[in-house]
Amino acid sequence: MTEGLTRKENDLLKTIKRVLNEAPIDYEGPERMDPNIERKITGKETPFSKHPAMPIGDRDFVELVSSKRFKDSVDNVRRYLGTTAPLQGRNPLMQLMGMAMQSLQQVGRIQFQHKEYLERLAVDLVKKEMSIPEGAMQFDAKLVMGPMSSAEGMRQQPQEPKQQDVKQAFKHQDELEDFVDEFEKFNLEKAKRRFINSLIQGASKKGHYMFELVRDELDRLDPELANLYGVNQSLMDHLYWVMPDMEGMAASGEGQIGQSEVDIETDPPTVKARAATFPLLVHELIKGVYDIFGTHGLPDDPKQAEMIMGAEDTLPAEIWDMRLGPIFWEKFQASYPLELFDEDKRHIQHYLFMRFSKLPAEDFFKFAKSVLNGDPSANKAVQRMVDEIVSDLKKQEYEDEASKWDDDDLDDINLADLGL
Repeated sequence: MTEGLTRKENDLLKTIKRVLNEAPIDYEGPERMDPNIERKITGKETPFSKHPAMPIGDRDFVELVSSKRFKDSVDNVRRYLGTTAPLQGRNPLMQLMGMAMQSLQQVGRIQFQHKEYLERLAVDLVKKEMSIPEGAMQFDAKLVMGPMSSAEGMRQQPQEPKQQDVKQAFKHQDELEDFVDEFEKFNLEKAKRRFINSLIQGASKKGHYMFELVRDELDRLDPELANLYGVNQSLMDHLYWVMPDMEGMAASGEGQIGQSEVDIETDPPTVKARAATFPLLVHELIKGVYDIFGTHGLPDDPKQAEMIMGAEDTLPAEIWDMRLGPIFWEKFQASYPLELFDEDKRHIQHYLFMRFSKLPAEDFFKFAKSVLNGDPSANKAVQRMVDEIVSDLKKQEYEDEASKWDDDDLDDINLADLGL
């Protein structure tokens, strides 16, 4: 017992020391994320800290996910550089940024000689890995070096509507319902859109390293290209955890080296992607595809949908989607039946994503929470959804006409709205 303290005071002191010594972020080496980013995570200041889809447990879920994502970024740097020394030292940020820019310049010089080939390769890779039927979508992919303006639909700051506009757009048929309920519905739909956006970013994040699937083709162009992609991408990914104000940079429109937008008015819909490197181009193409699927999660009312996208589809919010979304997406894919990863079944994953997106907000959060929590009931629910989708597709003889995505009668999924 510490001299001069009572037993109760001593116990309290021990508890305080234990809490202080238990870092909320689980570090496995000397590498550390930026203190301001860690403070937002531990201070519950991220867009997901109080999100209705987050599980509640002994440890804060966002802290757990952040720990895993930070570790993954360190592991990727070690994989491609052979060391994590650049992540340490007195000023690792400047060293990281310098190495990232240097590798980006090297990549740009090589890509310039094979630009059109790499653009076609990116589209072919995405269509193959996502099992996109020929003719189902159009792709406009370009490698671009230099400043980019914000993609259509992506805002630098959220556009929060006036209360009266929310009341008008989300008004109930029952006049007894009050404004509080209408604003609550708006907030629920915003939270739903936020989570869907994080899943879209999580799904497309794997595109950063899909270049490994075509390494032989890249080696034929230049034996150093694939390794340069790995170095550049791993450094860029790690910067999400060590750059002090990346959200502020995104809000200013600076430093954007990849973007995508979709046009659902064309027949078939068009995914337009622009990026500085092949891995980022693949990422933006995947993001565009899932953006089309994700529109099923928006309200049918155009005014409501416009308000929600205005409030949530912002460049700063994308930063946290990129940081945490990959783990959310991994959790969702872990709930899928193994059969959905077979080449002839992968297309069912898209219908599953659309069906999940169409769930009413409260059911959506309940289901998402059970998936993130690894609840066995979530796997059973996913299996039931898959069985229903397969049954519907068989009824329409979809398997005999897999190149046509025109299943207007598919339960809970109206592809006609997107021109599919």
